[in-house]
Amino acid sequence: MVDVLRHGWKKLFDRAASSLSAYRDRLAAVNALGPEFRAASDDDLRQLAQQLGSRARAGASPNDVTVQMFALVREIASRTIGLRPFDVQILGGLALHEGKIIQMQTGEGKTLTAVAPVALNALQGKGVHVLTFNDYLARRDAEWMGPIYRFLGLRVGFVQEGMPSQERRAAFSADVSYVTAKEAGFDYLRDGLALEPDAVVHRPFNMALVDEADSILVDEARIPLVIAGNIQGQPGQPERLSELVRQLDPARHYVIDRERQSVHLTNDGLDRAEALLDSGHLHTVENLPLLTELHAALYAAALMQRDVDYIVRHDRVEVVDEFTGRVVKDRHWPDGLQAAIEAKEGLSHSAEGQVLGQITLQHFLQQYPRLCGMTATAETAASELLQVYGLQLQVIPPNRACIRVDYPDVVFTHKAAKQSALVKEIMRVHATGRPILVGTLTVEESEQLATSLRMAELDCNVLNAKRDDEEARIIAQAGKLGAVTISTNMAGRGTDIRLGGLDGAQEQQVIALGGLYVIGANRHESRRVDDQLRGRAGRQGDPGSSRFFISLEDDLLQRYGIDELIPPRYRPARQQEAVDNPVIRREIARAQRIIEGQNGDARQRLLSYSHLIEQQRRTVYQKRQRILLRDEQPEILRKQALEFYEQTCGLIGREAAADLERRMTLRVIDECWAEHLAAVADTREEIHLVSLGGRSPWEEFQKSVARAFMGLSGSIEERLLIEFKALQITPDGVNLDAAGLRGPSSTWTYLVEQDMRSDPLVAALASPRHIGFAAGAAATGALLMLWALAQRFQKRKR
Repeated sequence: MVDVLRHGWKKLFDRAASSLSAYRDRLAAVNALGPEFRAASDDDLRQLAQQLGSRARAGASPNDVTVQMFALVREIASRTIGLRPFDVQILGGLALHEGKIIQMQTGEGKTLTAVAPVALNALQGKGVHVLTFNDYLARRDAEWMGPIYRFLGLRVGFVQEGMPSQERRAAFSADVSYVTAKEAGFDYLRDGLALEPDAVVHRPFNMALVDEADSILVDEARIPLVIAGNIQGQPGQPERLSELVRQLDPARHYVIDRERQSVHLTNDGLDRAEALLDSGHLHTVENLPLLTELHAALYAAALMQRDVDYIVRHDRVEVVDEFTGRVVKDRHWPDGLQAAIEAKEGLSHSAEGQVLGQITLQHFLQQYPRLCGMTATAETAASELLQVYGLQLQVIPPNRACIRVDYPDVVFTHKAAKQSALVKEIMRVHATGRPILVGTLTVEESEQLATSLRMAELDCNVLNAKRDDEEARIIAQAGKLGAVTISTNMAGRGTDIRLGGLDGAQEQQVIALGGLYVIGANRHESRRVDDQLRGRAGRQGDPGSSRFFISLEDDLLQRYGIDELIPPRYRPARQQEAVDNPVIRREIARAQRIIEGQNGDARQRLLSYSHLIEQQRRTVYQKRQRILLRDEQPEILRKQALEFYEQTCGLIGREAAADLERRMTLRVIDECWAEHLAAVADTREEIHLVSLGGRSPWEEFQKSVARAFMGLSGSIEERLLIEFKALQITPDGVNLDAAGLRGPSSTWTYLVEQDMRSDPLVAALASPRHIGFAAGAAATGALLMLWALAQRFQKRKR
């Protein structure tokens, strides 16, 4: 088996090596410059860096200075931070420079690999963004690689959450800026509401290098980044409805379908709810908002699980990302579900506000003229990366061959048997002193396993969403002799596990024991997540091994009906021992591929709905930017209210009147765009109902949104004229606060948690979560229509 696995790795990287042939000549040229650059003084190297920068700013293509720059960075890295890039890191950097997504194994030094292509493109003076996975990595990498950039005469900065706008502007004005994709996107949205040029923190985009590219470009690509402002809305009653739901009997009053992640009231449940609310028939038009809130409360109580979907910390509900097991800061569920979960947990309701602007990460990243990325796990997403972004994948072979052994899955018939076997396996291996890393899917599961181990008198470190602030420290020590670390899957991205601990004092002892042993306590929906967990072991030619423990009762298998795919003659009776059947393992792997395909299709459907909106947003944004930067002077008032405009000029002067017109135009554009987004949201929620009549929801959505946008320009003109004539203008000017010309009194940013489970309409009609589910949406048509009408009624009432 070990020979077969090694042969598989060799085949993969032989194929990668053959595709790298285009870079071999340039690598040889870089290596040829090595002796000359090693003999040069620091001053000589700085002078060469200045010459390369001058050539780049004078218009020379970066390709013309590629070889010299890569050789220069290699030598400078060796002198400043004590690391000399390997040949494979040079190859990876060359592929990044050509706009590829590179796949490098964990521990191969992607951070250093990125420096040469980033510096090469930064020489032009237009700025390069390195988009990291979290704030910790943004700061760490900027400080770690900073000496190399500064030796080259380049300025380097980093952005952190909560950083003042002045410091953000300074960081983005640097030649190289390290920042999370989320923070860069939020700043872009804030810039879109600026009323003065000096309030803008971004400069025109040039190039972005995306670290952990599979996570940012695929997993989170569909998630909208939102900026919202205060509005006065109709008060809801989530606390009252949460209490009502607690009085319902799950066996009688509602039905839960966990496979499709849906829940609905029975007739008895509807009668009971109406009696408790004393509000009459819930299906009347005036009660639709109330029924919508009731559905949200029911969904929160029945399907949203604490320590699985979210945690409660510091009196706040915090969303747990299903791919990383981390808390995702500033992420909210839409359409009343957030309020329902907060009421369920007895917490005060956080503000929602009016959406003033939004953009998906995919559309934000597509605005960079040059884009590339790197990750350890992109091969299974290669087709999606090519289709969506036009980015090709380049696999980079490791500096040292991977000798990690990936054992076949161990399958059990039920969870209790798996849990017992997990504890026994951990105890057995721990007795030898070998370090163990266990990956779980949820916070709840990690803590249950830790409790079981502690009852067996085995101490362990637990890394999950509740301890994400300690992530780097815990994961870096997971390779110590005798260490047992339980982590939610993929925690520790960007942090290497060194055998023997941070100081490596016990490295040889751990190597003698076989290196790090990685155990997966579940299979994930995405093979890339499983591969990330495996990749924690076997870095840089270290020994290591991995094994997954699975039960046929695991949530993943139950939710998608995977157990139904196993032929009856192979389906084992309930037993305590593991099931050693390759057919079962094969069916589980096949189902995982099917699920990945379904999820990929779902992402495409969700993104298709946002594509037209993005085109409209760009049209409005470009017009707004021209006005903001004074490249275009608005003339609506002069053309349609000339007499009133001239009176204004007489009172406050022509320059002040022009500035007032510009500011008013920007504010009215923002107001009308926010209303357009609200109307689009209504349309998106209800347009799926046309499928019940045999029409295409996507085509009808495109038509409806296009018609709405055609009227946007007229709405802006009409609103501007009305508000301008309502102004109280005196020789002292205009009270900007009273006129609402300073922008929203407060704004905040968040990400919309656009999980299928939080959008029952899309879940039912766009992407069923059950493998065997065929199009049967008509059966639930009445419920879906009720939901859509309630959503629309509630929003228009606001």
